[in-house]
Amino acid sequence: MKKLMQMLLVLCLVVFSTQVAFANSDKVTLVEGADITGIHRLALAKPLYMQTDKLAPTMDQLIQIESEASKVARMYVIPYDTVAASVKTDTKVDIKALDRHQAAKVFKENAGKYADAYVVLTVANDSRTSFFFDVYKAGSNELLYSYQIQANRSEKDDVTTYQNLCEQFYKNFERSIGEQQKKDAKADKKK
Repeated sequence: MKKLMQMLLVLCLVVFSTQVAFANSDKVTLVEGADITGIHRLALAKPLYMQTDKLAPTMDQLIQIESEASKVARMYVIPYDTVAASVKTDTKVDIKALDRHQAAKVFKENAGKYADAYVVLTVANDSRTSFFFDVYKAGSNELLYSYQIQANRSEKDDVTTYQNLCEQFYKNFERSIGEQQKKDAKADKKK
């Protein structure tokens, strides 16, 4: 019986250590005083990204990946291409044809018409791929939420890894909204 318990203990330790070993490193930052519970529509801004590896996704592929990964989210996510088309229809300005800085300025000015908030993805391609997702309040451009996730050393700089990292953002963002709602409900009960 004692041997069986020891074997089960070793098995549990092995199982738990392998789960931790394969988890991506991430960090959530909710700006103090920020209310993310009212975000129901999230627009995707053009990512800040430079393709460094020939096997890595192109900018167009990354825009598509970020949009497709939103299928794991329960909130309404508006793809960058849809926002760009809406801006072109409403203001007659094609943000896809503008340089990066001008396009970002026009996007920020118009994002409030289509969404409650928008997210800007920044990709850092060092020895390990890191994604930084910054969520801003549409209209005021106030930073509300940041999420950083880093790929494992064993993960390649490819479409699958990028898809996984984007999906993790949506899951964690919605989890953070749920946690803030619970926290607000507890605070209301105390009053």
